[in-house]
Amino acid sequence: MQHAAERLRHADSVHRPCDSVGDLIGEDLSAAYAVQRLVTELQVIGGAVPWGRKALGLALTHGGPSIAAGTLVDSMVVRDEEQVTRRDLVQPRVAVRVSVRLVRDLPGGASARQAREGVGAVGAALEIADLRVSAEQATAADVVADNAGAALVVLGPERSPRESPGPWSARLLLDDEVSGPTVDATWADTVHRLVELAGVVGEHGQPLRAGEVVLLDSFGSAVPLTGDGTYAAEVDGRVVASMRFGASRPTRPGEMP
Repeated sequence: MQHAAERLRHADSVHRPCDSVGDLIGEDLSAAYAVQRLVTELQVIGGAVPWGRKALGLALTHGGPSIAAGTLVDSMVVRDEEQVTRRDLVQPRVAVRVSVRLVRDLPGGASARQAREGVGAVGAALEIADLRVSAEQATAADVVADNAGAALVVLGPERSPRESPGPWSARLLLDDEVSGPTVDATWADTVHRLVELAGVVGEHGQPLRAGEVVLLDSFGSAVPLTGDGTYAAEVDGRVVASMRFGASRPTRPGEMP
């Protein structure tokens, strides 16, 4: 586990993809989650504060489970319209996500009713996912070990589920131009994915907790960033979160370009 975690952390630090960790953990998803926990623990030792989770479907992209889980820490949060540089990422992809804020713990095996009652607020977010394992080699176990590709997120405004019950229509914009299809999500979709996620994290000993924010992939999969510019999440015709993506940032004196 230690060697796999070190490989992923090194790839993240040098911003270059690494080889699959399959030679160290095989296709064992339990081992992959153990690696993920170790990487998160090392981040926490370094001062990071966990604040949420993310759900990611792997069945279509990697032939894996219908849902995988990742942990979100405070260093991943980006302010609305903040500049994000390509040099700080490895293989970035971007997506609009549904976000929910929990007001109750959700154990593994939570029912749809428990999930509905456990959500205190719902919103949307713009996520940059970034897989540290080479995309050509990555398996489902690699993605899980690599924290489900969690990297950066801009959180949009939240509302009570009663005020915003869905359905919602979302699309990705690049410099105010549509950069992807419009995808619809319903409250039922959101509750279903939350129940699935609660089951997965509960199985691996990390149940969802009150106060956490959860990113759900109800609006579909992430897509590669196609170029520099301002990426925005538009939901029901309104931009709710955005970030500026550029090739590089100005270098500081003494810093290598």
